[in-house]
Amino acid sequence: MPIVFSLISHTNAGKTTLLRTLLRQDVGEVEDRAHVTVEAKCYPLIEAPDGEALHLWDTPGFGSNLSKLASRIRQEANPIGWFLHQVWDRHRDASLYHSQTALRNVRDHADVVVYVIDVSQKPEQVGYIDAEMEILGLMKRPVIVALNQTGQPDPESARAREDEIRQLMQRHPVARHVVTLDAFTRCWVQEHRLLDLATGLLEDRGRRAAAARLVSAWRESQLAVFRDSAARLARLLAESATDSEALSQTNLLGRLRQLVDRKARDAEFDRLQQAMYERLRQRTEAALNDLITRHGIDGATARQFAETAREEFTATGGRVDEIIASIGGGAVSGLLGGVALDLASHGISFGSGAAIGAILGGATSYALARGYNLTQGDSQTVRWTEAHFRDEIRFCLLLYLAVAHFGRGRGRWQDAAEDPDHWSKIVAAVVDRHQDTVAGFWKRGRSESAATLADRYEKSVEIWLRECLTALYPESAAVFA
Repeated sequence: MPIVFSLISHTNAGKTTLLRTLLRQDVGEVEDRAHVTVEAKCYPLIEAPDGEALHLWDTPGFGSNLSKLASRIRQEANPIGWFLHQVWDRHRDASLYHSQTALRNVRDHADVVVYVIDVSQKPEQVGYIDAEMEILGLMKRPVIVALNQTGQPDPESARAREDEIRQLMQRHPVARHVVTLDAFTRCWVQEHRLLDLATGLLEDRGRRAAAARLVSAWRESQLAVFRDSAARLARLLAESATDSEALSQTNLLGRLRQLVDRKARDAEFDRLQQAMYERLRQRTEAALNDLITRHGIDGATARQFAETAREEFTATGGRVDEIIASIGGGAVSGLLGGVALDLASHGISFGSGAAIGAILGGATSYALARGYNLTQGDSQTVRWTEAHFRDEIRFCLLLYLAVAHFGRGRGRWQDAAEDPDHWSKIVAAVVDRHQDTVAGFWKRGRSESAATLADRYEKSVEIWLRECLTALYPESAAVFA
């Protein structure tokens, strides 16, 4: 027999929407009204080749007449009770009939009940919770309370809500755990926690062992998506680390001419930047669409990366010392050692051959004139600065978090207007913690191919993503153990 988890809730609390998120497919009907689901239906979540399976049941929601519901359940054992349910209630009190259907599903099929609460309202504003928990207590099945409709993902506020509901559930021993599992903004590691806790509630050792095997298989499938995502982002970053654009003027005379002719210098910079950003846009959109598909989400990015790239990838702020330090134009600067040049057009003076070498390499003059995201690759090319590359890593980690939290309750993929502040802080901390690895990644872009670089740093990207998730959800460390 399959392991069965039944989703139960008050009507219109979001059971079917949550089911869609868990199954990674659009099942059932979803509308903003009471009693959209009118019959219990079973869906396989995990199926093993040997026949073991874990099923989820979607059920009709409880209506408002809860006192009658308890009475009907107690009467079902006798012929009059059966008649009242099958004939009278079906035609005269549909809400009561649907509620009984949900409870019969629990009684006849469920190993564990997942009771879904819409927490967009305060518990004290929702008077039915106590009554419904008392009725579920009659079924003598362990219950996990799942908090839905929680809004933007925020671990701190989620923990506060969970504590609030736990206080409420102290008078209902049947409720064994409280978890946050929002159909709109949950993360897959939170789903694992639900499945793991539910497995631990199974009393029969054999069924508990079977459920553990199935949940382990589910975990491996999710980890495969996680590793594929890390590999895809590693490839995206490697392509940026190795990307470069050729300078049109590579001799001394041409460089000095561009230094004097500001219009020519700006035109050169615009040409380089436009080409680099266009490739970056295409790569980023392709990578994001791959992540969306890998996570079982419908839709594709509509983000205009070319238009927002400067804002998304802010770099050094034009710090000349960092740009010069990143340049290895020793051969050219050695030829002009000791020559001083005043960049009068920018009000900045340099008194070293290194400054001339930087200008001849095409980095500093462009950086001061129009932007600061490109630096010298060699004597004839420019590439992204290390600072820009660090920002792109942060951006990629945030993209992953956005996709990993996108539940099917939101429908087709939509680009987020902005990421939660705590995500940005966690991502920044992770990148700072691994700054030496990031620097090595960028430096190797000078000499290695994108494919070689992606293979070399795939595991590093995986580590960065894992640290982001475990910082957000400390209990998820067990997923990666």
